[in-house]
Amino acid sequence: MFDPNPSAKGNCTIVFDVNEQKYLFVTESFYDLFEVGADHLHKNSDFLNGLVKPESLAHIKELTEGLDLNESAQITYLLEALQKKVTEKRTLTIDGLTGHKIIISTITTALAAVPGSIPFSKPGPREQFLNSLIDSQTNFLVRIGIDGKFSFVNRRFLKTFGYEEKEIIGYHFSKTTIPEEAHLCEEAFINCINNPGKIIRLVHKKPAKDGGLHDTEWEFVSITDDSGVVVEIQGIGRDITPQMQIREEALQIKDSLEALINNTQDHIWSVDKELRYLYMNQAYVEQVTYLTGIKPYKGQYSYKHEGFSKQIVDDWTVYYNRALSGERYDIISESIDPASGQRLYFEVSFNPIYTAAGDIIGAGCFGHNITERLKIQKELVSQNDRLRNIASLSSHELRRPVASMLGLIGLMDREDFYNPENKEIIAHLFTVSAEIDKAIRLVVDSTIAK
Repeated sequence: MFDPNPSAKGNCTIVFDVNEQKYLFVTESFYDLFEVGADHLHKNSDFLNGLVKPESLAHIKELTEGLDLNESAQITYLLEALQKKVTEKRTLTIDGLTGHKIIISTITTALAAVPGSIPFSKPGPREQFLNSLIDSQTNFLVRIGIDGKFSFVNRRFLKTFGYEEKEIIGYHFSKTTIPEEAHLCEEAFINCINNPGKIIRLVHKKPAKDGGLHDTEWEFVSITDDSGVVVEIQGIGRDITPQMQIREEALQIKDSLEALINNTQDHIWSVDKELRYLYMNQAYVEQVTYLTGIKPYKGQYSYKHEGFSKQIVDDWTVYYNRALSGERYDIISESIDPASGQRLYFEVSFNPIYTAAGDIIGAGCFGHNITERLKIQKELVSQNDRLRNIASLSSHELRRPVASMLGLIGLMDREDFYNPENKEIIAHLFTVSAEIDKAIRLVVDSTIAK
C-alpha cells in the first residue's frame, strides 16, 4: 500500500490504521531516530508511550482524535530519555485500498530547540490564510502520491468536477480520466517521477461526476524529500473547455466555409507579396490543371508555373502588382480550351489583402467563367442588329412599293373595268408586287441568324 522509500537520515514515516489500531508501515530509520527496538511497536499501540511525558502524550492523543479528515497538525516535542527534540506532522486520511482511516506521521529531527513540550495545534491564522488562498484559486491544484492516489485537491477542482473530498482523496488518478486518454496521464505521471524538477505538460479531457467532459490543461512537477527521492506529484491545471469549444466552433465554421468555397465553380485564390500562392480553391486548381496540364500547389511562385507562357506571366505580374499597390479592379481574361480550341473568357476581380494594421500582405482574386454570358450577349447584339435591319427594310424597301401599289389602285377605272388604261395599270401592279415580294424576302433573310 505504501512505498517504503528510504528516508534521509534523521527522518522517518509511520502509518497507523485507526480502525484496526495497528501500524501498517514504518521506515527503518524510525528505530535509529527513537533508539528503540523492533518490538517497541508491537508492545505499544502509540509509539510515543514511554518516550514523552505523560501529560504531553495525553494532550497529543486529544488533539489527534480531534483531527478532521485530510487535516494535518504539527508538533515539536522532547524525547525525555534522549533529550532530543523532533518535529512530527500528522495527517488523517483514507486508505484507498481498505477504506480505513489512517494517520500518516512524518517525523524529522527538530531544527531548533523549543523550550518545553509544544502540543499539537490546529492550523493557525497563517495556515488558515494559506488554505483560503489555495481554495480561492481559479486554477486546479492537486497532489498525487507515488502510488498514483490523490493526497490533496483544492476546492476549485471539487466544484468543477462535482466531487466531494472523500470521493477523491485516496483514489487513483485514473478515476478522473477517460479510458481513451488514460495513457496520456500515465505517461505524464511516469515522466514526473523519472524527471524530478522538470515541468511536464498535459492536455486531456477530464470527466466530471455527472459524466460531463471538461477539456483541461496541466503542468505537473515532482516533489522530492531532502534526499532527492520523489514523494509526490503536484499539478496545477485549468479548465479550457470554453476555449476548446470556441476553437471547435471556429474549425466547424472554417470547414463549412471551405466546403462552400470548394463547391462553387468560381475560382478563388490569393498570392502573397512575393507572388506565391497562399490559397487556391478546388475549382481554380482544376481549371489551371485543365488549361495547362500542370497542377499548381500552395507556396509555389505563380510566375514559375511551367504551364504559363512568358507573356501570360508578365501580364499577370502586372495585374497582381496593381492589387498589391492597393488598387481594386476587374479584367476579362481570355484562354483557349485545349480540347475544343474554343475561346474561354473569365472575369477576374483583384483585391488587396490588408492586415489589422492596414498593411497589404497579398492579393485576393475571384474569377468567374463568363464565356456563356458573352455568347448570349453576342447573340442578343446580333438579334438586335437583325431587328434594326428588319425595321429599316420595312421602313424603306417595303413601304415604297406598297405606296406605289396604293397609288396605282387609286388610278384604276372602277366603273369601266375594260378601260384600256386599266390594262397598263395592272401591268404596273405586277411589277410593284414583284418588288414587294423581294422586300419580304429580304426581311425574312434578316431574321435568320448567320
